[in-house]
Amino acid sequence: MRKFLARLKILAQTVVLNAVAMLRTMLVTEPARVRAGVLAGVVALAVFVPALADANVAGQVTGVVIFVLQLVVGEQIRARVTPVDKD
Repeated sequence: MRKFLARLKILAQTVVLNAVAMLRTMLVTEPARVRAGVLAGVVALAVFVPALADANVAGQVTGVVIFVLQLVVGEQIRARVTPVDKD
């Protein structure tokens, strides 16, 4: 049982370290995509949390539209700032 728990702990540490490394790489190489994702998450929380308290369907639909719109805009910005190889 101790070996299993030790392996599980090592696996969890490896997953966390890889996730941190991937996040750091993403922050350096894709800042527009990260910014769009964070903004979309904040907007989603700001719309969905109050929408859960009230059963207003229009608020939930607006939240989905805003969430998707932020991701699309972020991808468009990323496409503009990403360098393209010219052969």
